[in-house]
Amino acid sequence: LLEEGFTGIERAFNDLSQLTTYLLPQLTSMFFKSCGRAVHGINYWNIYANYFKENTDEEVARLALAEDEVNDAEGKRKGKEVYTYQDILDMFDEAAVLGTAAQTVSQRGQSFQRLCKKVAGMLDSSAARFGFEAAVVLCGKVVNQDASLGHVHTTPSAGGFFETRCRANDDTIITHIKAHV
Repeated sequence: LLEEGFTGIERAFNDLSQLTTYLLPQLTSMFFKSCGRAVHGINYWNIYANYFKENTDEEVARLALAEDEVNDAEGKRKGKEVYTYQDILDMFDEAAVLGTAAQTVSQRGQSFQRLCKKVAGMLDSSAARFGFEAAVVLCGKVVNQDASLGHVHTTPSAGGFFETRCRANDDTIITHIKAHV
């Protein structure tokens, strides 16, 4: 039964590939993203190399732990419950990006747009997968440069939240948030 189903799925992807001129890897990536599933095209080894370069002493010390500490199953289990190595390296990579040298106004705008897309995608997939709802306002904090950097995103079930609860449209709520930043 499963084999027949998988064959049907493969046939559907092949047909779709021929109709749309997208390659199969592109189609599968687009499909997983549309279903709210994570598609990691991130090379964590490269991020870890940068992490190791900046935290050499801590990593060497961690690797030099006593054998009984390294093999402590309870400690490993607790660590895996809290963070995966991808979470830690993603946080490190984002912190490295945020801590880089000053950007031009155009670069800040592009970074802001990427952030908005990333946040919106994460919220929408969480809403689809887990039933979470969110209403988010994002804005820049540099007064004379970030006047145009503002974005409001609501998940489908939270639509109209700011209009009903705050009695403010998107532009008004962005202005209020900018006043607080």
